[in-house]
Amino acid sequence: MVLAIASLVALIAVGVHHYSQFYTEYRLSTWQNTLTAYAPWVTLGFALIVMVSSIIFMVSGEETRGKIANAVSTPMEVIQDKVAEAAAVMPSAASATNAVTAGINNMIKNVTTNTTNASAQQQQPNAARRNNTVKSPNIPGAGFSASGL
Repeated sequence: MVLAIASLVALIAVGVHHYSQFYTEYRLSTWQNTLTAYAPWVTLGFALIVMVSSIIFMVSGEETRGKIANAVSTPMEVIQDKVAEAAAVMPSAASATNAVTAGINNMIKNVTTNTTNASAQQQQPNAARRNNTVKSPNIPGAGFSASGL
């Protein structure tokens, strides 16, 4: 019995010590609990706003309903119109990339022909050079071959 009482006193002492040592951590981790007192008032306020809005919408005339419906749909229509205008003004992808890719391809061809010429001359100075006669296949949907990029 003495052992049970001693362990109960020790357990209470450890609990009090733990709570006093970590009081600030408990306080910081439970700060949301104080907001629970405001939850019913927030819910009632939201419900009141919805009820008043729906009553105004039901009592109002056709003209007001049309304005409200137009105010809701107008931003999406404006966005769609601006996207259509931008798409009409935008150049096609083929015209935008042809000049860039042609320049890059010319640089690559010049570099590869210069390096292959130099390496061929170093390896076989008197050998005849053969041209590559293999043609690239057409790119599906583009209408031109890959070598024409």
